[in-house]
Amino acid sequence: MSILEQALKKAVSLGYMKWGLIFGFANGIAVYSYYRENRNKYDLEAYQQSVTRYVSYQSGKMAETYIPKWLRSPLFSLFGYVYDVNYDDMLESLENYENFQQFFTRKIKSREFDNSVNKLIVPADSKVLSFCEVKDDSPILVKNVHYKLGYFLTGQETFEMTPQILNDAKKRQNTKLYSVIFYLAPGDYHRYHLPSDFQLKSRSHIVGHLAPVKISYIQNTPKVYETNERVALFGTYNFGLMNIVLVGATNVGSMTLNYDKEFQTNQKAQELFVYKHYDPNILLRKGDELGMFKLGSTVVMMFEAENVKWNIEEGQKCKWGDVFAEVS
Repeated sequence: MSILEQALKKAVSLGYMKWGLIFGFANGIAVYSYYRENRNKYDLEAYQQSVTRYVSYQSGKMAETYIPKWLRSPLFSLFGYVYDVNYDDMLESLENYENFQQFFTRKIKSREFDNSVNKLIVPADSKVLSFCEVKDDSPILVKNVHYKLGYFLTGQETFEMTPQILNDAKKRQNTKLYSVIFYLAPGDYHRYHLPSDFQLKSRSHIVGHLAPVKISYIQNTPKVYETNERVALFGTYNFGLMNIVLVGATNVGSMTLNYDKEFQTNQKAQELFVYKHYDPNILLRKGDELGMFKLGSTVVMMFEAENVKWNIEEGQKCKWGDVFAEVS
């Protein structure tokens, strides 16, 4: 058992006008809370934990409000205009989505992708925030901003991912670890897929804040990724270790996992950290739908490889199924 796995187990013990007004008021409360938090750092944990989670929970509920059929097309068309939604790959007409949640989490036409073992595909329609080699506890989040990998993966603020621990986590010799981050905008397709065949060994659910993850916010606010609610999937792929982390954000109703229909996030927290080991491991196939964000957020990947040829650039818009790296 690696030091990382030990740390994870240790953590185990440790009306539309009305709709719009409620949604706007709730987000107003969140903005005010951020102002309050910046004034008083000592209140950050408790205040943001209560307010942002409450706002996001209520926003998720509002997104499930029924919309009359005559209003759906103009309403979703306006949203699509503002957030640059791609209507060409939709399976349903706008009139068939009974609420915002159905529209946000819409299925799309099937896509072909390169099934070669050595090619990793983009897990979601998204923008590339960063990609880098992981050498220590501070991979790049966005330009000039780093995140604490140990804290991010384990939920333990004092856990540092030292070079020795990173080396211990690898499954092969003469390999390196890499990080890549994909950000989903409000207009994007909100389901996420497997970047490769994936042998799922364990999962951690870290109940945290639900602060915004847009670039303008994370560039000016420390520890957003380390303290937001997230689901980390730990396992392996054909070339070694692979971790996939789904990060929540303000107004994200929940994150789902298709292989576990009972799993839910953004609920009233009973425990701040839940770790689950899968015995036997679960084999998930490349390209299969893994789950969805009920609104949008971020997918963070860390993987092992001896050599990597990147097919992406920072800031690039990409679609799920695109090849983002060729590995060996």
